[in-house]
Amino acid sequence: MTAPQSPADNRSPRPLPTVSSAKVQQRMGDIFELWDDLNDFGKDKTDAALTHCMERICGWLDAQNAFWVGAVHVLRNAPRKQSADALSGWRIRSIQPLHPQYHDPKHYKKVVKATDHADLELGATNIALGASSGRFRAYTLQGGRLVDLAAFQQTAHYDFYYRQHDIRDRIWVVSPVNADTESYFCFDRLGEQPHFDDDDLELAAFALRGIKWFHHQLMLSHGLGLCEDPLTPAEQRVIQGLLSGASEREIAETMKLSQGTVHQYATRIYQKFAVRGRVEFTALWLSGNPGSSAAAADADAPDPAV
Repeated sequence: MTAPQSPADNRSPRPLPTVSSAKVQQRMGDIFELWDDLNDFGKDKTDAALTHCMERICGWLDAQNAFWVGAVHVLRNAPRKQSADALSGWRIRSIQPLHPQYHDPKHYKKVVKATDHADLELGATNIALGASSGRFRAYTLQGGRLVDLAAFQQTAHYDFYYRQHDIRDRIWVVSPVNADTESYFCFDRLGEQPHFDDDDLELAAFALRGIKWFHHQLMLSHGLGLCEDPLTPAEQRVIQGLLSGASEREIAETMKLSQGTVHQYATRIYQKFAVRGRVEFTALWLSGNPGSSAAAADADAPDPAV
């Protein structure tokens, strides 16, 4: 395993995007349209909004695939452990690919397991990304600013996670949501495609930096940063129904489940978010502030879910 570049290098990533970039200027109208689109999806359709976002940016970049990662800091109150941890205390808690056919579920489980145990399979890119946390940043794999690429290409990590999947180049755009969560967007070019250039990187970074509210919504929709345990796929689907205003009976019909099962899911969701019902849950979702839910909602208000 190779070591990442020096901390000084990690603290000096690509310059932040400006409108002087030719590609940003050309796509400015498209970027504003994307931001409006994401807002129009509504909070109950976050997964659809994420897919739309990745599809649009992939098209601009001539990328063949993309995926989103939600990362959580798990060692915030343990500085000694954090200093000895290869990932500086960060762990992957959710991975959402644009095109699942490019991704083996077993591969994802291997990624999450590797980060959970911070073992030797992590690779220099993961270590460098964890070490540079706490600020907005963007890198390409081939650009050489994140790791020593020549050395990295000689590792088993590169062979398994990149060469075997025919990944030619990758863009990472990372946005801190708060002190304990970060939102990653990754875009891949495959096969014989050319490398990403600096304009590609600035375009992706500009498009994703202006929507911190959306990064926050993605985290919230997966229970990251607010829940002790991540949400299951079924719970995420129930949340979309709850936020749409559907009753538990209607959610059950849509999901082809019994109303009792949906009620159990809803109860578990409320427990995970430490709220007392749908009214508090909705207030929490709208505010994004765990401490504001009780004040914003009447605890005795009837729950329209049943």
